[in-house]
Order: sequence, then structure tokens, then C-alpha cells
Amino acid sequence: MSCNRAQLCGRLETRGALRFSPAGVAMVDFTIAHHSEQQEANASRKANCVLRAIAMETLAQKIATLPKGTLVKATGFLAQAGRTDPGLVLHVQKIELIE
Repeated sequence: MSCNRAQLCGRLETRGALRFSPAGVAMVDFTIAHHSEQQEANASRKANCVLRAIAMETLAQKIATLPKGTLVKATGFLAQAGRTDPGLVLHVQKIELIE
């Protein structure tokens, strides 16, 4: 099974420091806060969430320069946060600034 694609628009809420793996790969952890109204079962529903995210290489370097509160559209795939952490993390492969 290979279908794993996610896209989320929101504000850059938190951002860790740019760091490097032992192999020299740049990476940054951050969170995206999303607030919207969605339609479900013919009713309007508030959809609020904060999603953990990570970016690598040039995307990490770009995100590390963005101020908190920046509106972004992040696209990537979801994966488990760690072997012992079942939470989800969005691995960002594309990020766009929203005006």
C-alpha cells in the first residue's frame, strides 16, 4: 500500500532549532496550527488541530528562517513519530507561503 499524502494549511506555531544529523542532513521540527470550518453530515464543524512536522535539507533551512505565525501550506506524508511514540508527524516535502 503506498497511498500516504497529507496537506495542511495553518500558522507556524512552534519551531525548533535547525540541527544536523551525523550524516550532515539539515532538519527542523515544527508545529502547524490549523483552524477552519468544515462540512460534515450537512452541518458545519470547527476543525482545529496542531500537527507536529519535520522538514529536511533545503526545506528545513527555509523553515528555520520563517517567523512564528507565518501562514503556510505544507504537503508531505504522515509517519509515526518514533518507535515508542505512536503519534503522527507530517514529513514535509513541499511548503508554500500563504499571503
